[in-house]
Amino acid sequence: MNGELGRIFGGLGVGIDHPNVLLHAQSAPSLKITGEQTNLAQEIIAQFSTNYHITPKAHLHITQTIPCHSGLGSGTQLALAIAVALAKISNLQASIPELASSVGRAKRTSVGTSIFEYGGFVVDGGKNPKTNATPPLIYHQPFPADWCFIVASPNQPKGLANSEEKQAFDQLTTMPAQDVGQICRLIMFKLLPAIAEHDIETFGAALTEIQILTGNHFAQTQGGTYAKPPATKCIKFMQQQGAYGVGQSSWGPALYAVLKQQQANTFLTKVQDHLQANTGGEAFIVKANNQGATIKVEA
Repeated sequence: MNGELGRIFGGLGVGIDHPNVLLHAQSAPSLKITGEQTNLAQEIIAQFSTNYHITPKAHLHITQTIPCHSGLGSGTQLALAIAVALAKISNLQASIPELASSVGRAKRTSVGTSIFEYGGFVVDGGKNPKTNATPPLIYHQPFPADWCFIVASPNQPKGLANSEEKQAFDQLTTMPAQDVGQICRLIMFKLLPAIAEHDIETFGAALTEIQILTGNHFAQTQGGTYAKPPATKCIKFMQQQGAYGVGQSSWGPALYAVLKQQQANTFLTKVQDHLQANTGGEAFIVKANNQGATIKVEA
């Protein structure tokens, strides 16, 4: 959010094993869409068709989707699943980043695109406003198998998306270079070495620091370091219960705590009790997905 060095935004993230998009596609005489979120699917297909000048002949059945506008990448994962399926049925040769661009994704960050393709922990190098190309993937590492996350979603308004998200970004002031530099320093010299050395204490501390610096900047549009007061209260509770690191995914309401797997069940019960006693909501355990999307072609 500074741009002095010629790039803007930049992102980091990790693929998780659920919730998931599950899509079945097959050739058909004409286009047919069934299952969940069919209206959104139609919009995605329209973008694909316009960009590739293809009228898809396929039946897409969307068995399962990720909750919308919750900070878990629902739109990107559904869009990419549809684009990949249509490309295969149409015998179209295109890369995952190219397909992402064709359906309106990776406008600010390629984290969701890279996670779809590779899984694991990823960092992108930000957007070049001169070329408007998909942000390059500059770091990819499998996430430690013995670490996990508690994802908590308090009952509060959904995160920003589409025109509201664009308006929020337009209203943001430029992030001071000092803060951007500190975030980059934390990533390069604290976060990434901690993953490589399986040092969860240092990883969690770095992640929390990055979240605070980023969240403080986005407080201009979301009202605080975290999206809403219930989110702030839940984050503090998870810290008090011994999480190694905490944060908010995208605009929320999804929050997360980084833990070792042996802590997860006890920690989950405490977070569920906290949500029940306050706003309500849900919490669940997730592990990293280090493989990316699974694509099966049936004869």
